[in-house]
Amino acid sequence: MALRIRATRKEFEAACANGCVYGEIRGKRGLYVYAELGAEQEYISSPNDDPMTEYRIFTGCDVYFAQTREQLANGEFEAEDLPNVTAIIYC
Repeated sequence: MALRIRATRKEFEAACANGCVYGEIRGKRGLYVYAELGAEQEYISSPNDDPMTEYRIFTGCDVYFAQTREQLANGEFEAEDLPNVTAIIYC
């Protein structure tokens, strides 16, 4: 399973292999994330994808979580991170 990260247009366009992206994970409790990206792969769309949304996929990512934007901006991440995951970024 891949982790879906919502990014701003600027972050989405600037994302590149071995780069990084800031974004958020939506759900009951929104989390802010910083992801160190791995290799970019070709994104294969899913029937559940929104046709008005753009997607990109990266493998081998390390993802760090924060509860607030301020914590994210200051690099104050939660104790646990997710190493070596697949990240789908979208905007």
